[in-house]
Amino acid sequence: MDEVKGWIIQIAYISILAIIFELLIPSSSMKKYVKVVIGLTIMIAIINPVLGFIKSGININNALEKEYNYNNVDISGMTKKAEMERNKLIVDEYKKRLNDQIKERILSMVNASDVEVESSIVDDLNDKSFGLVKEIKITIFNRENETSNNSENISIEVSKANEKTSEIDNIKNDLSKFYNVPLKNITIEEIK
Repeated sequence: MDEVKGWIIQIAYISILAIIFELLIPSSSMKKYVKVVIGLTIMIAIINPVLGFIKSGININNALEKEYNYNNVDISGMTKKAEMERNKLIVDEYKKRLNDQIKERILSMVNASDVEVESSIVDDLNDKSFGLVKEIKITIFNRENETSNNSENISIEVSKANEKTSEIDNIKNDLSKFYNVPLKNITIEEIK
């Protein structure tokens, strides 16, 4: 930047000297020759630094480093880091939406106060099977049951236990078919 400032000052000095020199020349026949010489001098003063840049080559990094304390920033490293962060956000958002979808699917099948879902997926965006669900862990909270009297007999309690087991099996089968997950990779825990 100092070089450009010096260049502009040099052109200004030459211009001022040219005007003064032109005023000192008394003869009108010589004035046109003096104007040509002054014009060539100013043109050389303008072109000379440009030719120097072209001849030596312009190094933008050095100019930026001098002027703005610009240190060599690894732009490719920053790009890779930003891409990795973006990919992580994509995977996290995908998993969140997948878990929400599974939760809604389960709540439509069972009466419960809440359902927590944790899924494991193929999270490499470059993998052709990205998003494939590998495992699902489900926790069902406060599952609403029919109110029971103390006078119910044991056979009804056994049938309700079988009913719960069949509902869990139905949930597993539904999720297995819908998300193409092996039954052994789906676990359901009930918390009352």
